[in-house]
Amino acid sequence: MKMILMGLYFLFVLNVFADSVISKGEVYINGQKATKTSVVKLGDFIKTGKNSKVKFNIGKDAFLANADTKFSIEEKGGLKTLNVVTGGVLAVFGKGGSKHEVKTENMTAGIRGTGVYVEHIDGKSYFCTCYGETQLNTAKAHKSYEAKHHNMAWVLADGTIKPAKKLRDHNDDELRELEAMVGRIPPFDN
Repeated sequence: MKMILMGLYFLFVLNVFADSVISKGEVYINGQKATKTSVVKLGDFIKTGKNSKVKFNIGKDAFLANADTKFSIEEKGGLKTLNVVTGGVLAVFGKGGSKHEVKTENMTAGIRGTGVYVEHIDGKSYFCTCYGETQLNTAKAHKSYEAKHHNMAWVLADGTIKPAKKLRDHNDDELRELEAMVGRIPPFDN
């Protein structure tokens, strides 16, 4: 009985942290249409089409991209970077291990064991620290954010940071789904 339980636990852990891709609509990884067997790796470039979404994990980090989004996740010198060219990405990052940052054309945010949503469109960025700590840096400003449950800002094309009043294009259920992919629950549910 003990061996069966150990085997089930091992399969559960492997399944929880198995890199997987769940997509709807037109999704491309490095220019190739995503299939049921596709896997996203560090360094890949992802593009979603109109009315499309993609959800995947890379180790302890999980991502959900909305329609009309172009982005990559790269690693250099122990720093993992979510680079959003256009569109919106919701991401949850595991604590410990690698350092993380999120970039758009006009901002960089340092991340620690955090859930964030970033959207870049028409030269400006919307950035939400859903929970955790972030350090938002632009050409004009440096701000620290801490959130237990959503702290939002707009970064204008010139780097000016302004508070955002409304939650945009992401929700708590999506955060729960992403955290579940990597065997966690969001801190706001603890």
